[in-house]
Amino acid sequence: MKKNKLFIQFGIIILGLLVSGCTPGGGDSIISPVSNVDDGVDKIALLINGNLGDMSFFDSAAKGMEDFKKDYPNAVVDIVEMGTDNTKWEPTLRLTANDDYDLIIVGTNEMREPLQRLVRNERYASKRFILFDAEIEDNNSSNYPTVRSILFKQNEGGYLAGALAALMSIDAGKTKTGFIGGMKIDIINDFGYGFMQGVNKVNADLTKNILAYNSYIGDFYNSPKGKTLADTMYKEGDVDVLFAAASQAGLGCFDSAKNNNKYVIGVDSDQYEYFQAVDKLKADRIVTSVLKRVDLMLYESCVQFLNDELQYGLLQYEGLKEGKIGIVQNANYESIVSAENRTYINNLIDGIISEEIVVNSGLKRYTTTEDLNAYYDALDPNKQ
Repeated sequence: MKKNKLFIQFGIIILGLLVSGCTPGGGDSIISPVSNVDDGVDKIALLINGNLGDMSFFDSAAKGMEDFKKDYPNAVVDIVEMGTDNTKWEPTLRLTANDDYDLIIVGTNEMREPLQRLVRNERYASKRFILFDAEIEDNNSSNYPTVRSILFKQNEGGYLAGALAALMSIDAGKTKTGFIGGMKIDIINDFGYGFMQGVNKVNADLTKNILAYNSYIGDFYNSPKGKTLADTMYKEGDVDVLFAAASQAGLGCFDSAKNNNKYVIGVDSDQYEYFQAVDKLKADRIVTSVLKRVDLMLYESCVQFLNDELQYGLLQYEGLKEGKIGIVQNANYESIVSAENRTYINNLIDGIISEEIVVNSGLKRYTTTEDLNAYYDALDPNKQ
């Protein structure tokens, strides 16, 4: 089924539901039959709770599915952008589950509760689901035998970004760096907590006192606010390099870095590569990006699904050691970062992989909100 055809079909069904008085998100109010999945065709749907074009998280997910579709042309793969209106997400999920998809993939914590409500309904027992960047229920994946949960150790990537930002700040004669997150939620806190630990690692090793601002945009779409926060850090905070983990909202930080002739560390995808062809001046300000291999994880999971090897009712949790987290080390990185600092970063990578270095997680199951905030405050120049 083509993507535009899928949208038309969804539109017709949603209209019918509204006319009949069904309420969005009301699971049992949707009475259309569940299509047969035992039809000999492997059909997979990726539902994006947002839009493509963030040059980051969602684009990485879509790339993984496009790569899979290219390598496995006999499988039907549809990618659906659900937009930023969250009232449409759960109805779209249910309508997709009623269609003849064998595997439905959704991501982020915002889709967790809608998926919980869906899979509790026995009528969807024949369907299989992947929830990435969240666990279907904290420490209770086994209660959902049709769902594969996937989490990333983004704290390890944040750690590398924090260490690099501290090293570059020292070289620039600065005493402060900064972290800008999207929403103040578990996953973004994990990036930030790792970042602060990386800054402290450099402080301890080099006997320095680099401080770090922290600020959150409040969503993943408001790139003008991302630009404003970055402008404040660069201009008023005297920051030379910062780390932005905010999906599409983080693109405003790149605008600020370009305009202020400062540096920024990107996230999830190689954001230098995205901008190189369309805005070289902006690309040149992107030192590196923390890679979160959503593309690779989804690709591998879909291959396992085709081979009947994908297991459900469990949590997959991977980082640097498994090749699902890293940083881009391209020519731009090598031209900006000194050989000595690149060696330092590589030693950190080796230490994390060998488990000689343990990066604590900022996920709330491991670190309380109080402890997380206290760690932030200890480095915040505004709290000294």
